[in-house]
Amino acid sequence: MKPYLKAIFFLALLTILDLLFRKGYIGFILPFQLPQNFTVLLLFTLFTVCSWLATRGFCKRDEIEINDLGISFSARNRGEFFYGFLVGVGLWAIVSLIQSISAGFSWILRPDISLYNILYGLVFIFIADLGTELYTRGYPLTRFKDNFGANTAIIIMVFFVSLKSFSVGVESELLFYTILIPALHTVFFSIIYFKTKRLGASLGIHTGANFVTISIFDLRVEQANQAIPSGVFQPNVDLETLSLTALQLPWVFMAIIFIVTVYFWWSRKTKNSNNQT
Repeated sequence: MKPYLKAIFFLALLTILDLLFRKGYIGFILPFQLPQNFTVLLLFTLFTVCSWLATRGFCKRDEIEINDLGISFSARNRGEFFYGFLVGVGLWAIVSLIQSISAGFSWILRPDISLYNILYGLVFIFIADLGTELYTRGYPLTRFKDNFGANTAIIIMVFFVSLKSFSVGVESELLFYTILIPALHTVFFSIIYFKTKRLGASLGIHTGANFVTISIFDLRVEQANQAIPSGVFQPNVDLETLSLTALQLPWVFMAIIFIVTVYFWWSRKTKNSNNQT
């Protein structure tokens, strides 16, 4: 079977598991009752475990090791995860501050913050992002690359993520950003993955970015029993009074800058490697 067909089968399987676990369809038939946030954490953890098992299974059928995809707990991967996490925190914190200037609000300290909520949010985000990285990087991205090359592989994955992000009944402007921003992030994280040939850096940046935008600078409307507790800082105004475009454009512009920067970094290394060869 051609590599791209294997990637399609992998994505189809993980999409079904994503619907069952992360979209919560299987939650209705759990034989036990847990608080809502712990139930969601359990389902996301199950999806991540299934993603790892699926990756191992497909690698075994291809007679390769999962380490060949850069998925391991090696010292190199752990180090790249740590530095990637710091980069993600730093870059996305800057964007959050630019965002407040663009939209015309200030970040204020939430009065009921706790260390437990921050750490719980970090654990949840890490588990969720590990599942996403295994789902949309790792095996399928590598297999598409084997067939079509790295650039085309990224384009295919962007199309897949955009399709997955589409929602019926969402207002058009919100839908535009709901599709565009994950698509841009897919390009960015995929280039990082191809550049390093390991999952650690992309997972670290991904985790750091989401940690900052959820558990630190939090634009979500607070709800009872939300999966991840509210962040450290919140806007000083009602979110409904803010312009969606003013809120989202900083993410779009910064994502494009990040993509251009890492693309030239990646291309330069690839060119140097070819010259040495």
